[in-house]
Amino acid sequence: MHKSVFIVIDVLNDFFHNQPLSDRRGELVSAINQLVRNFRESGQPIIWIRQEFKSDLSDAFLEMRKENIRITIAGTEGAQILPELDVQPVDTVVVKKRYSAFFRTTLDEVLATLRPDILVVGGINTHACVRSDQHRLV
Repeated sequence: MHKSVFIVIDVLNDFFHNQPLSDRRGELVSAINQLVRNFRESGQPIIWIRQEFKSDLSDAFLEMRKENIRITIAGTEGAQILPELDVQPVDTVVVKKRYSAFFRTTLDEVLATLRPDILVVGGINTHACVRSDQHRLV
């Protein structure tokens, strides 16, 4: 039997304040939670990836610092995974500082421990974050 892991990237409060994500929040939450249920029922792990930056933006992207873009700030509700999502204490949560969830995070080590045969990657900001990680996985 193959071991699969579901990686969910950047489904955070700050990204759902505006359209089109705000309009599709319920639909996206429902689809993600269904996948999460399927993985849990088959005993497969879930990894949640979330972006977070210091309040002074010292660890943020250059553009964020230059433009004073304040999203996903540590200690704020905006940096948290949507509360409707079925995150459980047994799940792994990885905090990232760049588009890629592999850049200076523990994700490589987590995957080395789990040794999955199949990775299912989903989330939002697919133009950058999900795509960056898919290229890394290939």
